[in-house]
Amino acid sequence: MSASALRRPVILCVDDEPGILHSLERCLAFEHYEVLTAEDGLKGLAILETRAGAVDLIIVDHRMPHMSGDEFLHHVKARYGHIQAILISGYLDLARIPRILNDGEIYRIFEKPWDNKELLDAVRTALSVV
Repeated sequence: MSASALRRPVILCVDDEPGILHSLERCLAFEHYEVLTAEDGLKGLAILETRAGAVDLIIVDHRMPHMSGDEFLHHVKARYGHIQAILISGYLDLARIPRILNDGEIYRIFEKPWDNKELLDAVRTALSVV
């Protein structure tokens, strides 16, 4: 078996709320994923810069100060190509959803609070198509 087959999937979680990041870490820990966290889009981009090619999935908040989740994903797509993404939000701007789905290459959208089982199912499925 190759070393890449043994590598744990890496998930980058970007949210401006520390409690949400902690909840995502706890949820994803049950599946033994390597979880990276960032409190905003700029920190998320900095992590991607240092871990280029190693991030398998991004879970990002839709509404954050300074850079929205869809803006963050637009930068990700421009710099790194396609990385599967799940968008989470406490408030979805329904007028922007079609553009977010088309431009940001979002796999799924979840409203806060999310159901852990549904989120884990979506993460497993998203990682299986990478």
